[in-house]
Amino acid sequence: MRSLWSQWPKIQEILVGKNLILLFDYDGTLAPIVAHPSQARLPAPTRAALTKLACSPRVALGIVSGRELSQLKRLVRLKNICYVGSHGLEWALPGLGPSLRISPRRSRPLRQITRELRHALRGLPKVWIERKIASVAVHYRGASVHHARSARTQLARIARQYAAQFRLQEGKKGFEFLPAGASTKGTAVQALVARLRRGRFPAVVYFGDDSTDESVFACLSKNDFGIFVGRPRLSRARFYLRSPGEVCKFLQRVCKIIV
Repeated sequence: MRSLWSQWPKIQEILVGKNLILLFDYDGTLAPIVAHPSQARLPAPTRAALTKLACSPRVALGIVSGRELSQLKRLVRLKNICYVGSHGLEWALPGLGPSLRISPRRSRPLRQITRELRHALRGLPKVWIERKIASVAVHYRGASVHHARSARTQLARIARQYAAQFRLQEGKKGFEFLPAGASTKGTAVQALVARLRRGRFPAVVYFGDDSTDESVFACLSKNDFGIFVGRPRLSRARFYLRSPGEVCKFLQRVCKIIV
């Protein structure tokens, strides 16, 4: 995995004259990681660049996040872009209303596992549960090593207990119980690209910073670009940028090429 800037002249040549699908994770990619998810704000320069690109007929924009769709839309507040929330379980496309890709029959097991988690994790400081429309997440950012380890032990036990109904997915400083058989970000992006592409957009560029984004990097074609955001590490992405600030810099450069 190489720095995107080290290859920028070649990448710029590829991007010039092409229609693009630009897809992003939100936390840690467009917005910096913060102590609590509710505090994650889209920086003004990034918002300005995305707004310009959203108006271009040569660009299709999308944000693919583990956040609930309603929360994601409230934080981003941009028109004419695709929103994919809950790791692909919730969608909202331009001109269409929101859709939930999960059976209502799953709500009872979700309530049950949420109760189990609250009982198992009570008394662990800075370990907290986030109930979502189709999943339940456990966050431990800020927790001590001891309390984080205790939480992991309990989560592993509960994951075994509910293995037939949920899969446990690890992210940055957190875990999430998703319905067994539910989509990943990778399968969600494949479906979204198939819907958007239709011969109009030959190149896809996806930005992500988390282990949950690796399923997207793995499914991109040789004509696409996977860009990891953060300190370089083992990843299926082709390039890396070091921070959301560098993602903003990339968007500003693309604006000059396309808009």
